[in-house]
Parts: sequence; structure tokens; C-alpha cells
Amino acid sequence: MNKYLAVLTYDGTDFKGSQKQTNSRTVQGSLENALMSIHKEFIPTEFASRTDSGVHATNQVASFKSIKELSSDLWISSLNHYMPRDAKILKCIKVDQNLDVRRDALEREYVYKINFEKNISPLENRYYEHVNYHIETKNLPKVYKLFLGVHDFLSFAGRLAPNNVNTMREIKHISHIKNENSIEFRIIGKSFLYQQVRRMIGSFLLLMKGKITINQLSDVINIPKKGSINLLPSSKGLYLSKIKYDGVKI
Repeated sequence: MNKYLAVLTYDGTDFKGSQKQTNSRTVQGSLENALMSIHKEFIPTEFASRTDSGVHATNQVASFKSIKELSSDLWISSLNHYMPRDAKILKCIKVDQNLDVRRDALEREYVYKINFEKNISPLENRYYEHVNYHIETKNLPKVYKLFLGVHDFLSFAGRLAPNNVNTMREIKHISHIKNENSIEFRIIGKSFLYQQVRRMIGSFLLLMKGKITINQLSDVINIPKKGSINLLPSSKGLYLSKIKYDGVKI
């Protein structure tokens, strides 16, 4: 029995998230259907990160086991033959049996894209959050420093997150690139709470539109309370962009 990592990219618009659900179209369901078409039996998969409905990915990672010994290129072509148009396999790598695709991830990187044109192009509307108000970015680097390191991120947990979940998380990097009509945020951490990244972006938007101060945001972080950040930007601007492992080149 061999263990493989499959690196996927997908347009999350028409998926009900990555995790398999009964009677819903998901990325995991699509991958397992493709594996079943190849093996003629059910092959379970495990995904490194759970993405919500509408969230995209440029480098999601999943693992599966197979008795088949196929080259990377043959796995890619065989799986993509059965994968839908909005989800494809980029790589397929044979790995050690003991690698846990979820627990052994060292870093996860998310990108969030916002368009602030008055009228967003319909070609971009599926892939950017759209805001039609002025945003001020000069204080963002100061805010990033508040988030870096290990903190209790209860204030940024989704309302449906379990009450007993451990809300301590480490943020390793935050940055942004601003263009004439858009801004792109990049956030790196080992793992994230349910809706944490989107609510962090929501706090940045509140700051940029003058609805919250740096001191108030500092209190939100240092005095964690569920529901403190209520602005939840849409999922269409969020991308799972990279997952890092020790000794495995993704």
C-alpha cells in the first residue's frame, strides 16, 4: 500500500466547501469520486485544511492510499480525467506512510483579495470581495504587529465554532500589496480557527474605514471575547494559497 499527497487547485464558487457532506457538492467528494473511478472501490482521503463554501484554493493538499504504483504524471492525468472543470490536481507525490497531512503541516498561507473599484468587473466579481468606500492603509503595518505571535483568537472565531475548542493560535506573517484598484492580504500561520482569517480581514476593513481604532483592536486581541469582530467578509475573496511540510516539496 502506497501513500500519496495530491495538490489541488479549485474555484470554490460552486462547492459547498472542501469537506465531504451528504447531498452536497464538495471538493473532497469530487476527489473521492475520481479515485473510485480509477480503483472501482471507495478510497478515503484526508485534506490538510478545511475550506468553507465559496473559498478557493491554489494549493490545497489531500492524502490517499493506493495499491497502485503510478508515476506522478500518470496520477495527475488519470485523476484530472475524472475531476470536474473547477477542481484539478496539480501534483501527486508519493510520501512516507506516517505523514499526517493535517497534523504535520508546518504552515498554512491564505490570501485575501479585495477590489475597491466603483463598479467591479463581472470577470472579477467571483474572485474578489468588493468594497465601494475609501480605505486608508497607512496604519496596517502597526496593526499587523498586534496579531503576530501566539494569542487567544477567540474574538475572531466563527459563531459556530465549538465552545470547547482551543483558541490559541500563532500568526507568523501578515502583509499586503496595494494596487490601483485592489489590495491583496497574505496571512501565514500553523493553523487557524473557523472563519478566523475572514474575521481578521474584517477587522482590517473596520480599521481602514475608520470604524475601529488601533487601541480598540488591541483590546479585542488582549481581552478575547467571542463575537467581538462581527464583520465577516465574503468567502469569494479568500484563497488557500500554500501549505508547508518538512521534507516534502509542495
